[in-house]
Amino acid sequence: MKRLIERELGTLTFAAGQTSTLQMPRDYSIDKLMLRLSGTLFRGVGASAGGPKDLSPAQLVKRIEIRRNGRDVLKSIDFETLMRLNSMRYGCVPRYQRRVHSSGADYTTQWDGYAAVTTGANAMDFDLSAHIDFGMWRSLRRNDTLLDATSRGGVSTLDLIITWGAYNDVMTAAYSISGTGVAADVVPTLSIATSEYIDVDTPDDPYTPYSDNKEYGIRKVITATNPKELIEIGVGNFFRSFVLKTYSDDLQRNDIINYITLRSGTDVIKYRAGQAIRWDNKLECHLETMPEGYYLLELCKDGHLAKMLNTSNLSSLTLELDATHQGTTTVVEVYPVEVVAAAKRIT
Repeated sequence: MKRLIERELGTLTFAAGQTSTLQMPRDYSIDKLMLRLSGTLFRGVGASAGGPKDLSPAQLVKRIEIRRNGRDVLKSIDFETLMRLNSMRYGCVPRYQRRVHSSGADYTTQWDGYAAVTTGANAMDFDLSAHIDFGMWRSLRRNDTLLDATSRGGVSTLDLIITWGAYNDVMTAAYSISGTGVAADVVPTLSIATSEYIDVDTPDDPYTPYSDNKEYGIRKVITATNPKELIEIGVGNFFRSFVLKTYSDDLQRNDIINYITLRSGTDVIKYRAGQAIRWDNKLECHLETMPEGYYLLELCKDGHLAKMLNTSNLSSLTLELDATHQGTTTVVEVYPVEVVAAAKRIT
């Protein structure tokens, strides 16, 4: 038997290029973290090119890590990508709002491009939110992958580590800085809350260990057009899905990946045209528009986690991309959902 509780943990203040650490509670089993990033930005004069990155200013949070017992990294992801993963898993992001400080009017159009956004009344208030899931979304039993944060789960320390970016990280590489660049009227803060379950053992529902739901990124620079660009994936555990994010010169693009093959040796698990995957993703993710440059390879479409890709008996796992080099710097990032299975917790 389980009882759900939710609580605010605290707030971290932006410090460019630095890290901030929050010790997470170790009382119960964690279902998810709810993150809220807010502040007020302005942009100085003198730029002549560039514009904001996707979901700007999410790039202020460069990396979110959750470490168990000092070295076991359970989650490692940036805030921008996390928001896009939320949209693919739930059909929307929890919150993405940018407003004119004085009037509250929408600031999307004014923030686009590189023109100055003056301090004070015309500055941009922003309020962004994203969730980090331990419970498995769109599954038959979400609770199979909760994070047992107690000593019973073998946890002695549990830390949330935030790596902050810089103010100008919210703009593309083409943004030409002359003078102030991007700065803050109100220094950004990141608020953290949890959703947790209190486990109560009963004869009908005895405690069993939870499986680990791990997420991280693999980055590959595409130096030239290549019909067989290879990205090796470590084997030994289960994989729920892979998300590919493609961009050139800090702009997501849909014309980098032509075909995607997921294989183990000669055994082909998936072989699809890139655009066809995106069409399917719209339907499966309940989105009117698939985010630019994203591709979801779902390996467990009916929610039965026992149907995830089990790599314990595989000697290798490879993503083979037919990729086209675009612009100056072309990058593919891969975000696996890797499940380290516990006994009796894969259903």
